[in-house]
Parts: sequence; structure tokens; C-alpha cells
Amino acid sequence: MLANEAELNTSEVSLKDACVYDAKLNGDEFVGLKHKNGKFSINFPLGYRKSDDEKEIRKNILNLISVLSTFCEHEDSFILGSSSKNQTSQFPIHAYMFLISDFMNNGYYSENEAVYRHSSSGKINWSRTIKQIRPQIVQDSAVYLEFITRRTNHNENELISQIHKTLVYESFSKIGWIFSSFMPQKGKLAFNANLFRAVVKSKIAHSFDEKRLMLFHNMLLVIDYMDSSSDTKNFYFGTEHFEGVWERLVDTVFGEPDKEKFYPKCHWFIEGKGQANFSNDVYKKYSLRPDTIMITDRGKENQKIFILDSKYYKYGVSKFDYDLPGTGSIVKQFAYAEYVENSPSSLPADVKDVLNTNEIYNAFILPGEIESGSNLQYFGYSYADYKNETEKSYSKIYGFTLDIKSIMSKHIPKDKKLIEELTNLITKNSAGVAGGV
Repeated sequence: MLANEAELNTSEVSLKDACVYDAKLNGDEFVGLKHKNGKFSINFPLGYRKSDDEKEIRKNILNLISVLSTFCEHEDSFILGSSSKNQTSQFPIHAYMFLISDFMNNGYYSENEAVYRHSSSGKINWSRTIKQIRPQIVQDSAVYLEFITRRTNHNENELISQIHKTLVYESFSKIGWIFSSFMPQKGKLAFNANLFRAVVKSKIAHSFDEKRLMLFHNMLLVIDYMDSSSDTKNFYFGTEHFEGVWERLVDTVFGEPDKEKFYPKCHWFIEGKGQANFSNDVYKKYSLRPDTIMITDRGKENQKIFILDSKYYKYGVSKFDYDLPGTGSIVKQFAYAEYVENSPSSLPADVKDVLNTNEIYNAFILPGEIESGSNLQYFGYSYADYKNETEKSYSKIYGFTLDIKSIMSKHIPKDKKLIEELTNLITKNSAGVAGGV
């Protein structure tokens, strides 16, 4: 057996046992699907609610894959492979999933071959009949006693069909057991990268059917992966930097699209030269970037501005004080707020025209598991001893846990319900602070 034909022993794997929750608490930063050294695991992020129901677990895994696919970026993802993970090529999970789904809906791929024959029954091809069959003349009328009929043969022995069977089995053996207990029979054709690739590319070149092209392209991705992977027993789909995913999730749900207007800008002035251009990317000059800017009633007299910092920290699960955001994060939040307060000319016109410096608030958003039916839970606030915590509306930074399973399952852009819930919680707990309601 070739190395890239190595099979995973999934027959004894319990889907429930394969799920790992809050792995970060034990030092494993990885979130996603991982098969390493014969062990398969699905690592969920901090605070993701456990489930004992197999149907719900499968749904959660699909949700995890969807979120990673949508919110992972190249720099924080192992979706594109990593040499540090003994992986030199991309694991095309979506191609594997496509082959599984297509097989469940359509079965194995087979070429449909049209066969024409002389027959008195069947679907008549009149064009061929008129050209090839001499009619009989009966009472001055032409009568056909025999026809050319068309029959469709499903040629399941074609090479492309056998290749498809081998790749379907490969897909099910890798990840199919996660989504279904069904396991197809192994194809008779051993994996041969050059042959498989040549046949599929030939089909792509001569096909104009979009559905077939989609199937062939995904087959090619699986072939390329099987060929380039030195050890298909180890494969990964996920990230060790889920904090980036968490920031983008929170920003999607709460954030304004033009938050770069709220970035404090940093510059160098060089004696004898003037202002330095120390970066080709203007946004890299902004050393401080708030994760999310949330604005309610934007452009109206009762407008409120919320500066949110998404922290993928353990506190929402561990409840240990040392897992709270530290001094550096707290001081940065003050800097963001002070920039908004003192630099209105840099803000969007509709925001600065009604800016009320007593309606600028700070908050940390941490992942957690909330069972109360609410998506958000207030747990306290942070402050600095060099600031009067009642002087400004942003002098306290309010801490919240956000139910991570809920936001991963339903991340509605600018979610009105969640924005209203967070706004009410912050303003309620800010009562007594300058500008508080």
C-alpha cells in the first residue's frame, strides 16, 4: 500500500469522544479538525457548549467548518497548510465535502453513452431513420416498418467512473464518518496520481456542463492533495490563532464598516527632513486599532459610540482572575476613547456633527458559555488608578462574555437585537458615571 493510500481507522472512533472543548485551557491553541498520529479530534473554541446528541454534534462541526472558512485569514490559518504541522499542502476540506455530498445525492459518476440500433420499439430518432431506412410504399404512402431507435447505456466501467469511486472512498475515509455512518465500498482502482490527473483534466477540457465541471475540479483538488501530501494520516483544517476569527465575528455582529476613521494615527518627524514615510501601507502607521466600533443612533442627537475590544481570553470559561485582560489592553482602550473625544475632525461627518463626549463607552468582549437564554453576560469592569473612574463615560471598561456558540451559529451583520442588548447592559451599568444613563 502506498503512503498516500493509508487509511484512517475510524470504525472505532466515537464522534462524541472526538470532540474537544476548551482545549485552550489545557494549552492546545488549535481550533478545527485535526488528525495526528492516529488520533482524530474536533477542537471547538473556548466556551462552545457541549452536546451529547449525535445529530447536534454533526451540526456543530459543520458550523465550525463554516466559521473557519469564512473568518480565517491566511496569516492565522492552517487551512493553507503548515510545515510546523508536518503538512506541506493544502487540505481541501471543501473538495472532500463536495465529493461526499455529490455522491449522497447522485451516486457514482458514470458516462451516459447513446446507442442507436434498428428496432421496431424504443425512442425513435427520425433524422437517422429517414436517412438510413428505406420505407415501404403502401397505397401511395411511405410506411416505416423499422426504425432507428436510441438507447442510453450507463457505462459504469469507464475509467473516470472508477477514479470517482476511489476518490469518494478517500473522502469518506478521511471525514465522511463525521457527517454520516455510511461508508461506501472501496474502489478497485489503486491511486495513480498521474493517470487520475490526466483523465480528469481531459474530462474538464471536453466538458461544458457546469455540474460536471464542478465535480471534476473538486476531484482534481483531492488528487493533487493525495499526490503532494507526504503523509495523509496527519491532516489539519483550522487555526492556532482563533483570536483573529473571534475579532472578526464580533466586528461583523456589532461593528461599523468605516472603523479606520477611529484609528489613532502615529507619525515620525525627522530633524532636517520633516515627516517620515515609514510605511507603504498608511494603516500600518496607526499603531492602535480598535477591534470594533459600535455606534447606536448614528448621526442623531442621542448617538452613542462604543469601543469594543474582542479578547479571546480564558476568563469566560476559567473564571480565574489572571485570565482577565491586562494593563496594556486597558490603557489602549483609554487611548482609543481619548482619540475619539479629542480628534472629532478625523471622524466621519455624520458622527462628529453630533458627537457627545459623555456618550463614549469602552468594553471588552470575551467568549463564554451562557445558558440563561441571553447571549451576553456582564461580569464587571476595569479601570486605572491614575484616572477618576467617574470622570468620563469611558473611564470604566465594562467586561462581557458573549455566547460563542450562538454567535458562530448566527452571525448577522450589525445584529440589531444584539447591539440593543449590549447597549442596554453598558448604559445600565454606567449609571453614576459622567454621562451615564
